[in-house]
Amino acid sequence: MKKLAFLLIIMLFSRSLQAQTKILKEISEDMSTQLKAITQDNALVGYLAFTRMEKANADSFNYRVSIMDENLNDIGTVNFRQENLQLETVSFEQNVLCLGYIQSSLAGGQTVKTLKDYKKATDPSASSHILLQFINLSGKIINTYYQEVNLVTTAVPVRRYFSEMKFFGYLKYGMQIKNIPNIGFCLFYGDFGQRNLVLFDIKGNLTSNQTVEFADHYYLNTSPNNIYLLVKKDARVQEGGFKINIYSPKDLYLENNFDLRDSYDNWLKVLTFDNDPATGHSVIAGCIINPRMEGRFITALDYCNSPYLGLFTLDLGGQGGGMKAICSNWSNEKFSGISEEGLFTDQSFFVRYAAAFRDYNGNTIFAGTALTLVGSSKFKLTDGVFVRQDTSGKLALDNSIPCDETKSFGLTGSLYALDKKDFYNVVNPDTKNNYVIVDDEENIYIYNVNNKKTMRTIPHKDGNIKTNVYPAKEGHIMVSEYHRKEKYTRFSIETP
Repeated sequence: MKKLAFLLIIMLFSRSLQAQTKILKEISEDMSTQLKAITQDNALVGYLAFTRMEKANADSFNYRVSIMDENLNDIGTVNFRQENLQLETVSFEQNVLCLGYIQSSLAGGQTVKTLKDYKKATDPSASSHILLQFINLSGKIINTYYQEVNLVTTAVPVRRYFSEMKFFGYLKYGMQIKNIPNIGFCLFYGDFGQRNLVLFDIKGNLTSNQTVEFADHYYLNTSPNNIYLLVKKDARVQEGGFKINIYSPKDLYLENNFDLRDSYDNWLKVLTFDNDPATGHSVIAGCIINPRMEGRFITALDYCNSPYLGLFTLDLGGQGGGMKAICSNWSNEKFSGISEEGLFTDQSFFVRYAAAFRDYNGNTIFAGTALTLVGSSKFKLTDGVFVRQDTSGKLALDNSIPCDETKSFGLTGSLYALDKKDFYNVVNPDTKNNYVIVDDEENIYIYNVNNKKTMRTIPHKDGNIKTNVYPAKEGHIMVSEYHRKEKYTRFSIETP
């Protein structure tokens, strides 16, 4: 359904449906462009380039929103005038785009060179807002929503001049927008004084507003039948302390809430909070925390003492369907090739788990970095590792692939500082293939989970070209090449 909806935009605005490449030239210091993904049901359906143009007057700028389809074709533009804005997030539902901004003199940063600049940047009477725009297929802003907020302010020195600073303002708990299928949009935002969920219908009319409990972190997800807000309180357990709140998408009635613990009352560490590609259900997956090792997961020595007891998957279910939890404890169950401490015995490595995702067969794939024993009390961070949890809860090493390796280090080496790998999932619903982008320090590896094969290896730097790779439309990747000498960035949509 999400493709059909977005195709209506393409039919109205499209000029050419062949492009897979886009080149963005660097703009002058007075102008800037942000590129954001447009998402629907957690899937990418297009891109949006938000450009701050020339100054319109002392307080406002001219802005341009350029809408692109999933192949980077230009399909429409919207021009408007507003006070200083920073685009935070974009969502799409039923032919309407919902854009969330911070409106403030500090949005995007304000340069401070003089005492007068400093007083302006820190003026307590200056107001800041969140701004939501709802844009229809005709390129018309059909509705807006404002809410005054208090921003956190931070100062960053400008390298060129010791006397020059740049002040930034941001929301303490951020802003998230998710579409609700066939209903509208849900907004979460939070500052020092307020943490709110807000519901809008498809025309951008506010239908419900709910204050949420205090926590340190918030993660929003939606389905046709529920709104899920995952909250985390750091004071409980550094990696645990998660609680899930389940709201009605009609009126934000709190239908259920519970701590994320297993049946033995152990806290659960969350690696992913996403939708199952086969069922559309919201799924949470991660690690079962060892209560004896709470707060001890930083060094190689910590991993030797088993900071985790196993892995879990929680399917939150659909309409009329109950939740289903799968907990796989290597501490009390015998999985072939895995010790009671979580060591993969044949390869002599632990796994520093970093991500998880579901495949089309109901398995959960956990991805991470191999912490490999290389001698007496010596370790290296080496391969990218993929561990499979099947529907019965059985764990097995699915595969490991060579990636960038660190130098050897001792028992007290900080894994947070040494591990440079990030993992991003890409799903192809037509072939039902899962790919993983392993973004390492020197290289990027594109891995096919189904075929257990590394498809491509791309260096981050090649002369004056710096390359990054991101998930793109279903079954594709976006390759970003920044040409430092020519001062432009080339984006291309490619098959893995």
